[in-house]
Amino acid sequence: MTIDGQNPIALMSLAQVAKYLGVAEQTIHLWAQQGELPAFKAGSVWWFRRSELDRWLERSRSGASVDEPEPLTPYIMPPRSKWRLRKDEEQAEQTLVDECKAFIETTLKTVGREVFLVKQFEDRFSADVVSTAIDQLKKKKKITEDEHEGLSGEMVRVIRERS
Repeated sequence: MTIDGQNPIALMSLAQVAKYLGVAEQTIHLWAQQGELPAFKAGSVWWFRRSELDRWLERSRSGASVDEPEPLTPYIMPPRSKWRLRKDEEQAEQTLVDECKAFIETTLKTVGREVFLVKQFEDRFSADVVSTAIDQLKKKKKITEDEHEGLSGEMVRVIRERS
């Protein structure tokens, strides 16, 4: 999946939408929660379609349209097949996993610690997404996973960068 200015059906993250619209990320998050901005939530992350944002912008602006005449009938999204819906869902899930992997790798490289609780990543992403991301990173031999005794005596899952 590409996230660029050329693909009108590309998915955009909250940060990308904030930059695209020139508005603070907190404002975008609030608008998405209130249903003011076309968005969908996958796990704990908001996603936006570029084409829907462009239509929203066009509807929201004031004044007469200069470029295109107003359509006589509203745009109706064609029905999507079960196969296409499943593929879109798989693509959104893989995007979340890729974002989670990038976040884990960045955290491991930039934070001055050797061991990280898996729970801290599950606070940002869902447990399923984190588990899949960790499995993929272990398969690429970038991290190791282990269990350690926590502060209150319970066993906690931890990861560390593989050396």
